[in-house]
Amino acid sequence: MRIFITDDLPGLEEAIKKIFPKADWQLRVLHAVRDALNKAHKADREALAEDLKRVYRAETEGEAREALQNLRERWGVIYPKIVERWEAKTYALLTFLRHPKPIRRYLYTTNQLERLAKEVKRRTKVVEVFCGEEAVEKLLYLVLSHLNVAWGARRLRGFAEIEMGSYYADLTH
Repeated sequence: MRIFITDDLPGLEEAIKKIFPKADWQLRVLHAVRDALNKAHKADREALAEDLKRVYRAETEGEAREALQNLRERWGVIYPKIVERWEAKTYALLTFLRHPKPIRRYLYTTNQLERLAKEVKRRTKVVEVFCGEEAVEKLLYLVLSHLNVAWGARRLRGFAEIEMGSYYADLTH
């Protein structure tokens, strides 16, 4: 495993590091943004969202840290807890910046996983009652098999541009 993209659940980071010591851990940026905006006054949300975007859309870690400093200067007095949280979790919010640029946009979100969950929910919702655990497993198998074929044929933009062998080289030694 190269990278885990997760929520900030207690103990998850430690568990990942214990089992996959060479893997990176990336927090879901969108959830951190939503959490911050939910704690801000409605009048400030648009401007705060733009300043947060400057942090996670930065090209380099240096640019991201500069944007974070600007965030502190602009919002630190008004929303100290929001800024402190982002500063405390910077290492996990900006993990994706240590990965190849062409694939970064896939690494700070779990959109694919959320799409999978939505599709499973859509397919199981139409069945009012399952006749047993085996029926649920069979439906899940069919849904996941279909998605595996459909998604397996797609190439995500950016992955063709990087040399996968060198990308994973440090994990094999």
